Amino acid sequence: MKRFVAFILVALIGWNALLSIQLYQIKQDRNTLVETGENVDPNVQHASVEITSDITKLVEKSENSVVTISSYRDDRLQGTGSGAIYKVKDKVVYIITNNHVVEKAQTATVAFANGKSEKAEIVGTDVLTDLAVLKVNVDFEAKAFVAGDSSLCKKGEYVIAMGSPLGIEYQGSVSGGLISGLNRRMELDTDNDGVSDWDLNVIQTDAAINPGNSGGPLINMAGELIGINSMKISAEEVEGFGFALPINEVMPIVSQLENNGRVVRPILGISITPLYGLTALEKFYYGINTTQEEGLYIVKVASHSPAAKAGIREGDILLKLDDKEIQTMKQFRQYLYTKKVGDEIVITYEHHGKTKEKTVILE
Repeated sequence: MKRFVAFILVALIGWNALLSIQLYQIKQDRNTLVETGENVDPNVQHASVEITSDITKLVEKSENSVVTISSYRDDRLQGTGSGAIYKVKDKVVYIITNNHVVEKAQTATVAFANGKSEKAEIVGTDVLTDLAVLKVNVDFEAKAFVAGDSSLCKKGEYVIAMGSPLGIEYQGSVSGGLISGLNRRMELDTDNDGVSDWDLNVIQTDAAINPGNSGGPLINMAGELIGINSMKISAEEVEGFGFALPINEVMPIVSQLENNGRVVRPILGISITPLYGLTALEKFYYGINTTQEEGLYIVKVASHSPAAKAGIREGDILLKLDDKEIQTMKQFRQYLYTKKVGDEIVITYEHHGKTKEKTVILE
C-alpha cells in the first residue's frame, strides 16, 4: 500500500512539472506574439499575402521615368513640379515639364526615383502651350516613357497620374481615375491682363492632380505616356477636375524646343488691337468710324515684314485671314499659328474705308 501511494505521489509531481513547463512555454509564446504586434486571439486566422496587380506592375514599370523638378532664381527655390522622361541618349536624359514649373528660373535640378539629384539645363520653353524641355547628364541607366497615341483615348478609360504633389517630400505619388472628357478647351492668359490669349486642347481626368503634379505624366494602362498633367479647376464646389495636355500635341512642340530652344511660328509683322477695346474717343482720334466694332486695328507695321511688303499700313483694319473672320487677338494667333513659315495667306483688310485683299508669304 505504501509503495502504491508513493508511486501516485511521484506521478502527480511529474505531471505537475510537465504542466508547469507547458504553461511557461505558452506564456513565452504569448509574450513573443505581443512584442511582435501579432494578434493573440486563437480564433483569428492570419495570412501573409503579397498583393500584385496590373496597376502595381504598371507603377513599378513607370516610376523610374518620373522626376521631380526644383527651379531656382537668385539661388532661392521658387517652386517645384514634376517631369516625364521622354528620351535617353548616351547618358543624356530629356525631360518634358510645364513652362510654369521653370518660368523665370535661372537654374533647375532634377531628382530621380533612385534618389540621385542632378543639375539640369533648361533647353527651351513655350508660354502658349505651357511646355518646357530640360536636359540632364547622368551616370546611371535612366528609362524613358513610350509615347502613346492620345487620339485613341476614350472617355471612361482608366489612367494614372504620377509626380510630386506638394513637393519632393511626396515624390513618386500615384493617383488614379478615369478620362472624364476629351478635346476640352481651356483658356490661357499668358500676360495676366485678364484677357484670354490662347486656348489649350486638354484631356479631362478625375485622377487627383495637385500643385507639384504639374509637368508629370498621365499614363494609360499599357504604360504609355498619353498626356502631361498641367492644371486643375480648384474651387470649394468642384472636385476631380484635372487636365492634361495630349501627347500628340505635346511632342511636335517638344521637338522644336529640343532643336531650336523655342517654337518657330510665322509672323506677319504687325501690332494690332481689337476695335471693340477702343473707346469712341480713341476711334475718333485714329479716324475710325465710331460705330465700327469688327476687326483688328493695325497699330504698327514692322519694316521689311511680310505685311509691309504687301502694302499694308498703320491705321488699316484687319478683317479676315483667308476666309476666317478675325475679331480677337486670340483668333488672330490661333489661325496664324496653324500656318508655317513660307506659307501663303490671304489678308482681307480695310484701307481708308475701302476693303482690299492681299496675298502674303509668311516669314
